[in-house]
Amino acid sequence: MMLSIAKKTLLPVLLVSGLAACSSGGQTESTAGNYHVLQYECDSQNFQVTQLSSEQILLLIDKTEYPLHRVPSASGVRYTLDGESQTDSNIELFSKGREGMLTMNGVTDKSCRMTTRSIPKG
Repeated sequence: MMLSIAKKTLLPVLLVSGLAACSSGGQTESTAGNYHVLQYECDSQNFQVTQLSSEQILLLIDKTEYPLHRVPSASGVRYTLDGESQTDSNIELFSKGREGMLTMNGVTDKSCRMTTRSIPKG
């Protein structure tokens, strides 16, 4: 039970720490207010993710914003449009480290990779 509580409490902190550790020299950084901003490139599309909190992100793709909510995941981090953990969500983003998978309307792009990230300046 104690391990379960520790996982739920520490996972958001580890996610933010992991995002900060993913930076490498020479990358272009962008900043949107005090939020973490991540750029992803996939084979068929590019998109941006702004981390609003440990439980919510804003997905920007094709000039349209989608608020995604964190849902339970065995490994990595998973967000869905409606915050439901079932696989029938219209939009789902799964990421682990610098790799990601984006599913929109039943079509999954498994080739996504984080290319740029920024951290809040403050």
